[in-house]
Amino acid sequence: MKNETLIEIIKEKYYEQKMSTEYKLQLTKIVELEDKFTKDFSKDKWREYFNLDLEKGQLHSLEIDQIIEFTYKIYKELIYPSIK
Repeated sequence: MKNETLIEIIKEKYYEQKMSTEYKLQLTKIVELEDKFTKDFSKDKWREYFNLDLEKGQLHSLEIDQIIEFTYKIYKELIYPSIK
């Protein structure tokens, strides 16, 4: 199984999990602050903000991929040190 396939399986399973209370509270804070920050945005500012948010989402996705690959590598080295 290729690492990319494993990463996708893990991501799918992770996103199926329920959010923790701590996560929900933090998300609520962010949404409230974002609403306050963007309440007077023009259409152009909304477009810029949306594009920025998309790029941040892409970065977050890359971070998750790297964390999964790192975890897989460490797990493989610890559990199956003879497998390369």
